Amino acid sequence: MTMDVYKRANFFPGLQVGPAYWNSIEDYHFRKESLYNMLFHGAGIVPGFLDSLHVQAEKTKGGLITLLVGRGLAFDSLGRPVFVYEPQAIVLDPKKFKLPSTVYVTISYKERMEDFYQNKENPDMQGYMNKLETAKIGIVQELVPSEYSIELARISLSDGDGKGISEIKNNNDFGDPGINTLDFRFVPWAVHVKKGMSEYLRVFMTDMLEYTRSVANSCYEVLQIGSIRNLQTVAMTGKMIMETAGVFYDDLIHIISPFFDLDHQVLFEIAEYEREHEKQGKLYTVKEAYERARNAMYQFGDYIKSYSGSYEETDKMLKAHKTVMDGLREVLVEKEVSSDDIKYISYAMPHVLLFGESRYTLVDTVNMASAESLETHRVKFDESLHPSTSNEVFSYPDGELVHDTVKRWIGGTMKLVLKNIVRGRKTLLIRRTDIHQGNYSVDVLLNGKKTKTLVVEGIDTKNRWRNLFVVFEEGELNDYTPEIGFTMGEKGRDNTGTIWVYQLL
Repeated sequence: MTMDVYKRANFFPGLQVGPAYWNSIEDYHFRKESLYNMLFHGAGIVPGFLDSLHVQAEKTKGGLITLLVGRGLAFDSLGRPVFVYEPQAIVLDPKKFKLPSTVYVTISYKERMEDFYQNKENPDMQGYMNKLETAKIGIVQELVPSEYSIELARISLSDGDGKGISEIKNNNDFGDPGINTLDFRFVPWAVHVKKGMSEYLRVFMTDMLEYTRSVANSCYEVLQIGSIRNLQTVAMTGKMIMETAGVFYDDLIHIISPFFDLDHQVLFEIAEYEREHEKQGKLYTVKEAYERARNAMYQFGDYIKSYSGSYEETDKMLKAHKTVMDGLREVLVEKEVSSDDIKYISYAMPHVLLFGESRYTLVDTVNMASAESLETHRVKFDESLHPSTSNEVFSYPDGELVHDTVKRWIGGTMKLVLKNIVRGRKTLLIRRTDIHQGNYSVDVLLNGKKTKTLVVEGIDTKNRWRNLFVVFEEGELNDYTPEIGFTMGEKGRDNTGTIWVYQLL
């Protein structure tokens, strides 16, 4: 492909202008227009303009098969506009073709001189005043690229019964039109220009979809209901479309609107799950965050019903959906806790913990009641006396009774390895401990070396559970399966229930 050189006319006093000069100006604009069409629209039919050059088969008259090409516009591979101003009828004569064969209804650029100005007194001063930009429509047996024609339809002609072809059918099955039927499967289409989208909105939408996917993924780990998995899938698909498909602003509503149905389904199924598992005491729907999410979901639906395409309405819909996601995250996933709060968490540890202005994700759990967990974490005692296991039911200071299995030992070191660790990330290790005999400290070993200290403050013989924790800073855990040890000397007594490991991901 060679690049044209564009020279725009420049007038100045004394310039003598003739027909060639004026025609060069017209050619300049036509070539620039064609370049624009070729680069930004591509070759094919312009969708949604007039009849979009749609081809229909008409009933035969006098034994003739007539095809009617509707009005419309196309661009050829050179970017030239191909106009059909009024419906055009063409006759198909199957006898001209060796059957069976495939024939093509094509359109190509054509211009015709019109509006002749006659000067009888001076014939040298006469000529055509306009060039009509129009089209040449035909039926051919072969597509020739050098002719820059555009396919409008094709027909597989066959005279299977030997009685001749008396009718061409209109298409009722796009994917499998059949013989002697108009086939539109291979018709090229140009790009229809729509309202553009700012890069700021594109990035915002991509981030919103990723946030939705992340929340849905975390929620599903807590509550395995189908609508949450669907929410995750649709958000992931929407993000992929935003990043790869060149979405216009006009298309955005089609990405946003499915989330109303999904938000509604998720909130409804959470309520259903709560009713069906009443004995578990999962009081999701009584939480303030659930009510906020539910109200935002209904607002979301109202915005969709009245949507007219404005940026303000789009902003309201996105904010309503984010409120739903924030509510789901708060109800199912995240708990915001302080250093003191961690000690007294009596509910099931959440998948995500907001601690110290950071978002920690649960990556590992050591369950002392599970033989599989003990084996995979390689739990063992070195130089310890009387290691034992007991099933306990104690309460936290809030009075909540909690069942857990506890390992107890005297002296030496309890060791285990952590799983699912991302190396180098800041890590929060939480250990449930019985403080019936408190007021002691435990050295925490990392790969055999003392790095941290767990302080067991106070003695509580009534509400015996506490959650003790240590934080490993960024870069401290450099192994995928680091070994952790708990030790307090030769005669010290220690115990541990469930151990939870969170990382800053």
